[in-house]
Amino acid sequence: MTKRRTKGEGTIYQRKDKRWVGQYTVDTLDGAKRRSVYGKNKKDVRARLTEAIANRDKGLVFDAEGLTVSEYLNRWLVNIEDTIGERTWKRHELVVRLHVKPSMGKTKLASLAPLQV
Repeated sequence: MTKRRTKGEGTIYQRKDKRWVGQYTVDTLDGAKRRSVYGKNKKDVRARLTEAIANRDKGLVFDAEGLTVSEYLNRWLVNIEDTIGERTWKRHELVVRLHVKPSMGKTKLASLAPLQV
């Protein structure tokens, strides 16, 4: 008997071509989208899926379509608020509001270049 995965843990299955697939969902501006990780065996996919879901929960995975730097930073500030000290959060918010948003806030995240940062 196999153990069922609970909601939010993703899905693992084997395709007809014998490749293993792990799928999970990512919230986007347009709703939820499904993302996949691949591997040669189930153990490898399970590890990759666990890492992908952890990154998603930390706010590191997102759908950049139409997302601006300003919108991303707003989400980031909300996600880190409970994980750092109040003074640190206020400092991050200040830097984002006064320096980053005015200079590159309207730039699409997908087209952001390293030299702009």
